[in-house]
Amino acid sequence: MQVYDVPLVFFDLDDSLINKDANSLWLRWRVRRERWAVVEGALAIASLYRAYKKGEVTHARLSNYYRTRTRGMTLEQYQDYVDQFFLERGQLHIYPQAASLLFAYQRQGTKIVMITGADNLIAQAYAHALGIEEVISNRLSIVNDTITGLEQPLCYGSGKVTLATEFIESCGLHLADTAFYSDSHADLPLLDAVGQPVVLNPNSTLANIAQQRQWPVLDWRIES
Repeated sequence: MQVYDVPLVFFDLDDSLINKDANSLWLRWRVRRERWAVVEGALAIASLYRAYKKGEVTHARLSNYYRTRTRGMTLEQYQDYVDQFFLERGQLHIYPQAASLLFAYQRQGTKIVMITGADNLIAQAYAHALGIEEVISNRLSIVNDTITGLEQPLCYGSGKVTLATEFIESCGLHLADTAFYSDSHADLPLLDAVGQPVVLNPNSTLANIAQQRQWPVLDWRIES
């Protein structure tokens, strides 16, 4: 695995550092534990997954899903669910190759940042397990100690560029100084903005684009 000489590298989470989508893993876990979660799953399938594939996820849709997902929970209550999920299912889907690549970047002194559409509690659970200190993610909106949805901008599509730019500028760097590993064409705005895009376990659309643009491709699904 090639390691690029950059001061900062971004990594996507879903289907990149882990071999599934974190929300899909969450739904499967929830449905097995609680019959009511079938409603949550139906909503996600109807309003989110198709939109994700088309690159059309909106803040309203995703916030509505999170209101259904958390059902008026406090942050502490949701954290308890996340801890159980990660212990019982989430941690089982980390690519073993991820540790080696992350270690190589850490050894050369590169700052590693996870940037993901997962919510901040799910993202932090994976980041802690992977030894990643910095996380940019969708952020839960809290009103009167109750989860009410997600803050804006979404960490998705062009929103990832906005959030990454804010972070990188706080480090005194530019996006052109960084690398970014991702699996999805939904991340094209950020892949186009960084100095070194790397396609990791790509979906078919991104694989075709990577070939056209001669971007490096790394596929751990083949190695597994």
